[in-house]
Amino acid sequence: MEMKQWLRTKSPLLKWVLRLLFAYVCVIVATLALAIISIFITFTFVIIDTISDSTHLGDFAEAYFVPVSEYLWDMFLWLVPGL
Repeated sequence: MEMKQWLRTKSPLLKWVLRLLFAYVCVIVATLALAIISIFITFTFVIIDTISDSTHLGDFAEAYFVPVSEYLWDMFLWLVPGL
């Protein structure tokens, strides 16, 4: 009987710990997804430039998408301990 009461009193704490853990994992997943999308767009622009003999999209990608993808990747590495 005392065990059930102890679990009920600790239950809100457990709920909040699980919520915080879930939020942390969601931030990691969102950061990695945005970094992958940014890198994919950069490579797509470079491939299109190679095929079309142009440099406009490559310059645009280097100016805007490369810094964003580097920032997101660094943030992902900072969020995941041990990487």
